[in-house]
Amino acid sequence: MSLQEILNSEMDLASLSAAAGRAWRWWVAELAAMLPPAWRSGLSSRPRVFAERQATGGWRYWRDGEALADDRPPPGIGRGLGLLLPREAVLVRRIEVPRVPPADVRRMLALDIDRLSPLGGGLIHFDSEVIDRDGQGGKQTLLLGIVRRAVARQLIETAWAEGMSPAALSVRLDGDGAPERFDFLPAVREAAGERPIASARPYWWGGVAALFLLNLAVLVGRDMASVSHLEKLVDSQRPAAEAAMRLRLRVDREQARREDLVRRGSASEPLRMLAALTGALPKGAWVQRLEWNGQAIRIVGSKSGELDMPAAIRGSGFFTNPRSLTAGSTPRPGSVQPFDITADARARARA
Repeated sequence: MSLQEILNSEMDLASLSAAAGRAWRWWVAELAAMLPPAWRSGLSSRPRVFAERQATGGWRYWRDGEALADDRPPPGIGRGLGLLLPREAVLVRRIEVPRVPPADVRRMLALDIDRLSPLGGGLIHFDSEVIDRDGQGGKQTLLLGIVRRAVARQLIETAWAEGMSPAALSVRLDGDGAPERFDFLPAVREAAGERPIASARPYWWGGVAALFLLNLAVLVGRDMASVSHLEKLVDSQRPAAEAAMRLRLRVDREQARREDLVRRGSASEPLRMLAALTGALPKGAWVQRLEWNGQAIRIVGSKSGELDMPAAIRGSGFFTNPRSLTAGSTPRPGSVQPFDITADARARARA
């Protein structure tokens, strides 16, 4: 059911809680399936010590798949002891099913158990384990274990009679890499109407969630501390940064002033002006006073009567708009007349 369907449906609080529980179990199962096998076994609630009923009436004990030499259970086992069914009492099949969560796999097997088992579903208990989740076409491979209810119940009652409190009911398969397979005890207790014993697995996952939240809180706290430290560092460096900015501003202003001086000096070019004026003055003209302010020039002197000084100044190419400041008179050949001329410097084209 999608989130939109859940929001649009008429569900009470119990139904919503059940849906949330199924979603949580599915998520936990997916996370557990991604863990390495060694980690999964460490987080599993399956006991490490198992007792196997011997034909002579005694018990043989196994720890992590290794047989113990002593015929008595290790001290301090308490409720952490599992029982091993005889190998010939368990029917094992290898099947392929769609890749769905374990709860859905169990419901699927319960609906199809009459076809998979030689006995009816009311006479047997079954359990399954995933051995390959990466099959072709979105399939996963399971080991299906089937045991008669009477055999399982008889072994459990024998263990109770001898003071044992079994925490699992499994079987050892010949040539199998795993020490034990399956756990029929939850199905036995469900068939007997008993409440299942609380598993420590929720506490493990609760601890994982708590550590995740703690890790998140530590990361947020470290990030806040880093930001606070950075703010303090910025505040401590602000005076030096402001002083550097003021120094940079003074340097920029001084640079602009020097560039302006260079530009004005390049525009005035007194030597170039003198060279142009010297080349423009015709023979028969004498300069007595010269004024130059970088933009305009004034020339005062004497010339022969027939010379046209404004035309000569204009022809230099350096000056423009030459103007005579003396009163106009008719020049006489061979006479000497004063002149007073002003002109503007021609703007130089920029490179």
